[in-house]
Amino acid sequence: MTLWEKDFETISLEKNESWVTVWLNRPDVKNALSENMTFELIKALSFIANNKMIRGVALRGVNGCFCAGADLKEFERNFISNKATREQIIKMSLGVAELFKRVYTMPQIVVALVEGPAFAGGLGLVCCSDFSLGTRNTKFSLSETKIGLTPAQIAPYIIERVGKRNAKNLMLSGSPFTGIEALNYGIIDQLAENELDLEKQFSILKKTLSACAPEATAITKEILISHGQVKSAEMIPFLANKFADCMTSSEAKEGLRAFSEKRSPKWVDL
Repeated sequence: MTLWEKDFETISLEKNESWVTVWLNRPDVKNALSENMTFELIKALSFIANNKMIRGVALRGVNGCFCAGADLKEFERNFISNKATREQIIKMSLGVAELFKRVYTMPQIVVALVEGPAFAGGLGLVCCSDFSLGTRNTKFSLSETKIGLTPAQIAPYIIERVGKRNAKNLMLSGSPFTGIEALNYGIIDQLAENELDLEKQFSILKKTLSACAPEATAITKEILISHGQVKSAEMIPFLANKFADCMTSSEAKEGLRAFSEKRSPKWVDL
């Protein structure tokens, strides 16, 4: 049984040519992130990351609802009622961190398609994605401080997306905000009128991205991710090596040849 055929409990996968849609599938709790969903997402995304025939990933929630954040009832049951130790809580938090890092470091393009609520960890998934499209009915919040918690593992991605000043406003106030406000913050790249318009915008985006070479895209993502992580003294040789990786690839040969011949390049999936 391949991963596409596997029955997950909390997610489902839909493959369409070289793209995979990962559906968050816990509609009874607005697709809240449970421990099992976190595990299944990491497993599915890790498989996709190593599949060179996949060009992109869409993250989406069933029933017009993206993700309401962590499953707070599971939190209360597992960590409060059962009096979890500090070590158990840290272990859980590190597991959640692995999910956000997995989304952020995917070699393929990741697009969040947001409808309805994207709260807390759901908003974190949006900010970890490369592109995000939403509908006008989207609602956002980082309300952790209102229930005595902190948006710890998603904080770096929120700050990177909106800047420290805006992150302070969103994280310390816990106030909800609209899709239009999210567009202004840069959390959402494009805002659609409805689901049909969202599909249209996503189709246009996929067509735009398909014009780019897959290996060059993956290397460019590496460079973007390395910003602020690679020491300044190491950055120039690091970038020179990444450029050499591209220049010695079959993609560069095809791209430069196509440019000379005044035609569109024909990319082969990784």
